[in-house]
Amino acid sequence: MFFFDEVEETEEYQTFRQKDQPLELEYEKTRAALHAAEVALREQPEDRKMAAKVLELQEKMGALERQAPWLTLGYPLEYLIWGPPHG
Repeated sequence: MFFFDEVEETEEYQTFRQKDQPLELEYEKTRAALHAAEVALREQPEDRKMAAKVLELQEKMGALERQAPWLTLGYPLEYLIWGPPHG
């Protein structure tokens, strides 16, 4: 089982996940779309529509990152909140 399914603060954790998971999913979809658009732009650098799409997706990513800076962390936010202390 997943650790966070068993913790005593499950209700608090579930509330956190329900609130922020849609934002995480949107960020991941945008990130994947941006990657695909950048690859396509490298293959056809003269494609203005693709260049515009890359700019649009970069702006969307920036807005999401300003809205929730924790999206760019290299580890799950849950670990910071509910993980064991270091040392």
